[in-house]
Amino acid sequence: MVPATGGSEKGTARIQLDDGDVRLAEVHWYEAHGLGRREMKRKRYLD
Repeated sequence: MVPATGGSEKGTARIQLDDGDVRLAEVHWYEAHGLGRREMKRKRYLD
């Protein structure tokens, strides 16, 4: 995970799509102090 600006984070993850395919994707999320991850979003596929 690489820290980004403004309390957000980004990283990579393997995600399973509705059709069953598994893809490598860049994901971004916001973190709130004491609450952990909030609002995770897939930004783009890397494969």
